[in-house]
Amino acid sequence: MKTLSTLFMGLASIVVLLPIVVVSAAALNGGRSMLFPPQDPTLSRFAEFFLTEPVWRTAMFHSAIIAIGSAALAVLIAWPLAYGLWKNRGKASKVLAGLGAMPFALPPIVFGVGLGFFWGFSGGLGAIWSGIISHAVLFLALPLVTISIGLQSIDRAHLDAAATMGATEKVIFRTIILPQMVPYTASGFFFALVLSFNEFIVMFFVSSSAYSTVTLQIFNSLRNGFTPTMAVAAITFILVSVAVFSLVARFGDLPRLMGADQSKS
Repeated sequence: MKTLSTLFMGLASIVVLLPIVVVSAAALNGGRSMLFPPQDPTLSRFAEFFLTEPVWRTAMFHSAIIAIGSAALAVLIAWPLAYGLWKNRGKASKVLAGLGAMPFALPPIVFGVGLGFFWGFSGGLGAIWSGIISHAVLFLALPLVTISIGLQSIDRAHLDAAATMGATEKVIFRTIILPQMVPYTASGFFFALVLSFNEFIVMFFVSSSAYSTVTLQIFNSLRNGFTPTMAVAAITFILVSVAVFSLVARFGDLPRLMGADQSKS
């Protein structure tokens, strides 16, 4: 059984790593075609993506602004929802939390079309700020879940003890709740950031071709065929995701965030 598990994990690793190896090698092509093995290997496509091509640099800037802004906004919205649900456990809090998580459960095409009509009527179609709000609403469920998990992990006996010693609600929040919630809040922020950075469908409808993110620029560049610069963009997505999830695994409670029951370990 152990041998079978080892073989399965080895096969799974090959299936995951092989496309990454192919894409990484394709980014080294010296020509304008994405070939494997690469021909005339060079790093010029990386310089083109990050330095010399204004189209890709602008797209990268837009992706970063939208990802960081939407993740921060999602955390700001998720905190009062999660805290109210944990503190009061009333029907209103549950309804608000459910509404907050609903966009993430909808098919992206449905949510994107709906947002396209909404921003078209309200005058926000094609604006960066509407893209930030759209992704914040779409990925609100992620910080909402991580913050809720963190709040549930707080021992209420500590809160009762602090209240018995005369601590006010503000003091309890600042000295007990908030310090324990930092890794869960950061995890929710980074989860939303990574998915926003990689998201295409909703941004396609919301941007209305007024600006391009990296994902939209990849789609626009397909008119000229598959180019090595697209592979560089794909590598950037991979590196950002690996870096973020490594930070979450290092400083956050990743097993608990993934739903593991640590009481059985």
